[in-house]
Amino acid sequence: MMVEAGVIGFLAYWIVSEYFFNAYFHDYVDQLFGAHGTTLTAALSLGIGLAGSAIAAALYRNLQHAKSRLETIGAPRIRGAVEKILSSLPTVEELQRVSVPKALPSSPVASSPPSQVTSPAPVSLEKEEQKLDAPKS
Repeated sequence: MMVEAGVIGFLAYWIVSEYFFNAYFHDYVDQLFGAHGTTLTAALSLGIGLAGSAIAAALYRNLQHAKSRLETIGAPRIRGAVEKILSSLPTVEELQRVSVPKALPSSPVASSPPSQVTSPAPVSLEKEEQKLDAPKS
């Protein structure tokens, strides 16, 4: 690769020096780019645009492929972890069985007695489902 780079560098130097020091080559290059400059610019722009689009499409395809692989690999681990966490949480029935203190003890700092707040009685889910299933008249 180093030899190829050296050869390319030498040829580039040779063409540039030939352009500067040879009047006939200088006129030929100016005539070539002057007559076909627009065509060369359009072809170069089209090539760059197509290459960029192809690269963007390939990167997008690789991203989608990687995302689908990660979803299939990571899903069982995440699902197992979520099930483990959910199994450790208390159920609704367990939460309803827990006794809540009715009133807070009075503190010596408070000057006025605490107001009584009544909370609604917990409604069981079974009674709500029976109400929904009952025919309406």
